[in-house]
Amino acid sequence: MSVTVNTPVVTRISDEIVNRLQALVGGDAGTYTFAGVVRPTKIMSYTPQHGLIVVTRGEVSRVPELDCPGNPPANTYRQTFLIRVHVAPSENDETPVEVFEDVMEAAILQAIRVDETWYTFNDHALIADFGAQVTTTSDGGYDGFAVPLNVTYRISEGDPYTVRG
Repeated sequence: MSVTVNTPVVTRISDEIVNRLQALVGGDAGTYTFAGVVRPTKIMSYTPQHGLIVVTRGEVSRVPELDCPGNPPANTYRQTFLIRVHVAPSENDETPVEVFEDVMEAAILQAIRVDETWYTFNDHALIADFGAQVTTTSDGGYDGFAVPLNVTYRISEGDPYTVRG
């Protein structure tokens, strides 16, 4: 069910991130073929498996030093997207977990950085950068890793649907 015909700028950026990562599932991009790409719903609708990418949003913050005056003024935000990857190879696989992490992260970086203007996410963002990889745990044990992607975008004050340059 569609929530709305129009989507806020941050949602359009989320959609583009997922679309780029989706190329890794069919083996169309990168050097590693992933199991799938999901965005969690209210009811957990996926089963963690080796090579599954889960895209969630992290912290959002205002960046007032990049605001622009006008009528209406433009407000700038920085949204962190967490690209989480489940790493659970076969118990018989002797490949070190770090090798899986390195290869998977490299494939993700390549899939997101599709061209020289990758950081604009189809002209919806000002800039983007990747944070340092972090280990994720579940039930006290190793689950995989996450790659933070920080995207800075500007919208009209009071109008989250309108991109401002």
